[in-house]
Amino acid sequence: MATDVCLQGKKPQYLSNPDATISQIASQQVPKLNGNTNFVTISAGTNDIGLVQILDACVYNFIGSASLDCSRTLDAAANTMSSSAFAASWNNLLTQAQSVLAKNSGKAYVVGNAAFFDETTPSCTQTSLSVYAGGGQQKYLTNASRKNLNELIHRFNWWQHYLVTKYNRAQVPSGNILQYPIQFIDPDDRFNTRRLCKKGADGTGSGDPNTWFSTGENLKTPMTRSPYEKMKPPTICAPNGGWNEYIHCQMAKAIQRTSFLTLTKSGSGTSLNNWERVFHPTTNGEDAIRDEIVSQIAQGPTLSGHNLRILPLGASIIAGSHSTDGNGFRKTIYDTLRKTNTVTYVGSQGTAPLLHEGHPGWIINDVSSVASVSLPSRPNVVLVHVGTNDLLTNTDIDQAPERLGALIDHVLSVAKDAVVLVSQLIPSSRPGAFDKFVTFNARVASILNQKQVQGKKVMKVWMPITIEDLVDGVHPGDAGYNKMAQAWIKGLQRAADKGWIGKPV
Repeated sequence: MATDVCLQGKKPQYLSNPDATISQIASQQVPKLNGNTNFVTISAGTNDIGLVQILDACVYNFIGSASLDCSRTLDAAANTMSSSAFAASWNNLLTQAQSVLAKNSGKAYVVGNAAFFDETTPSCTQTSLSVYAGGGQQKYLTNASRKNLNELIHRFNWWQHYLVTKYNRAQVPSGNILQYPIQFIDPDDRFNTRRLCKKGADGTGSGDPNTWFSTGENLKTPMTRSPYEKMKPPTICAPNGGWNEYIHCQMAKAIQRTSFLTLTKSGSGTSLNNWERVFHPTTNGEDAIRDEIVSQIAQGPTLSGHNLRILPLGASIIAGSHSTDGNGFRKTIYDTLRKTNTVTYVGSQGTAPLLHEGHPGWIINDVSSVASVSLPSRPNVVLVHVGTNDLLTNTDIDQAPERLGALIDHVLSVAKDAVVLVSQLIPSSRPGAFDKFVTFNARVASILNQKQVQGKKVMKVWMPITIEDLVDGVHPGDAGYNKMAQAWIKGLQRAADKGWIGKPV
């Protein structure tokens, strides 16, 4: 989609600093924006969680035995994301960003990150990007290491979305998510079939125009700088420089013993242009992110003209437990969509027209068993929210995401043409539950990407629910269910934009 859909007649501003933290963006960059701004895009937080240290520890081993342990850096990042300081930094940044927006019309867009790898392929298991490989320190891009790095990104996206949702909840008490001043944009699934180590790639596939991340490997000349990139390359070894500059120094030293690094002069010091953008999107990748941003800003037409045969599938939240009328989000979806579409619910539970297959207290395997009751009705849309009871009862938690993946496969083995919209589990405030839900959602995001790569019409749906929306620590009240309905409708619109919704069989 062309950028002039939303930029015509406007003059964009580009502000960036590759080493900036969330707090520094709020204090140093946002004040430079012109007031009365129509929209702002925000990409922040990877420096706060130590992404450079993680790439050093898990992939590049820049500084040999001085590099940190991979699992420790991942745990430290997870702890940072869940900290009150991280939340406070985001709240301050969003507050500062909203202060420069045009009243009633301006919006800010927090842009999530794309996962780096196809984690299922065998092509990278013997690939290493380690700078220092001696003494048994060489690191390989095994399936497990790729899985861990992907889930780091999905966890990071989850926290960004959750903190944006908390901020919006305070700004718009009505709960109309279209009025939220800050929107979260997730470009991740645009990178499916374009990630490092994708099927058929030679090693990581870096350098292939159809691979949308750079690794720095085998580059004999400086990387072509992206047209989106307005910052100056950092100098290295500056007095009191940060970790990123220290890493550049170590890479400069490594050049004498490593064949694929190339030094180039930049600024007042020696910089490695080949390395400045490792694990950043290529220009094609940034084009994809741009297109996702523009599609959100443009806000396509209201869903209309479709014949929707919908199966809501899951447990008590699908059933609508703790909503006043017992219908949860289903009635809002029905009343909204039937104005411009034909809408029919199917399922063995509830009362027509608001039928469903939601069974309070059931775990994923139970729901998978009962799905066969309604699937012969051949829904062309399946709304899935399930897994809460597995996590709350500690039912083989580690394998719960894979069981959800198997449920999706079962659904599509019968309703072969259906679109399956899978909700990220709404959080729980029950003791010890919150992080289980974050971990589950991060893993499920990777599984859904794998399904899309296989050609299945499966999509993640972000739910704008916080623990403040819950009436019993698990279930939302009426206002929360209304927000869920809006999110499902948004997901349906996105599926329609992809051309996924066909006529029911």
